[in-house]
Amino acid sequence: MILLFSGGIDSYVAWHYLDKPKTIYFDLGTEYSEMEKQVIKKLIPNTIIEKVLDLSTRQVGVKAYVPYRNLYLAMLASKYSGEIIIAGLKDDMVIDKSYQAFDLMSKTLRNLDSKPICISSPFWDMTKSDIVNWFINFSGCSSELLLETFSCYYPTNNKACMSCPACFRKWVALQDNGIKTPPFKNKELMVEYLQRAYQGEFDKKRCQSLINVVLKNYDFHLMEKTRCE
Repeated sequence: MILLFSGGIDSYVAWHYLDKPKTIYFDLGTEYSEMEKQVIKKLIPNTIIEKVLDLSTRQVGVKAYVPYRNLYLAMLASKYSGEIIIAGLKDDMVIDKSYQAFDLMSKTLRNLDSKPICISSPFWDMTKSDIVNWFINFSGCSSELLLETFSCYYPTNNKACMSCPACFRKWVALQDNGIKTPPFKNKELMVEYLQRAYQGEFDKKRCQSLINVVLKNYDFHLMEKTRCE
């Protein structure tokens, strides 16, 4: 088994959940790659670091979406093991990070290779808030370790921006589990996500967590006005 480790909450919790398998990181040359490597070396120092693919020019939009990223990574990881773990979640909304996508990728790679290949995640029944809860209650580690993980598209001065979608989702999951974090700065983005949660665009549990955390941390009347609009 080999786990794709990015330094973020999902893959770090997966490492503990799966009893600390071998880990690998692919440096894709993004503006957050250097920060990810710093965190990886601190959290799981023996992670294999590969720099065989540069996708720095392929990012799309404020969410830094890279088309086919997980397919690229799965193909590269198959050099190390036929059992490839990518920490997908129940409440992910990325087209190449779902049970169906992983099943298709597995079948494609098996048809192209002479060895059995399976791409999977242990978390298809769990949201980001759920895996944080599992870590707190069952990993045997301090919840403070989760604050050392890194999930940010636009870091500055070796710190998370606390303004991008990745920072927001991490902030919600930690706050939902009672872990104190720096405040989220981008209120415009927060209001946008709150509106989408009220409209039910995400997994039901993710919507409720998002609403609860935002209303707990920011002006209730302002947010209720947003709901009505």
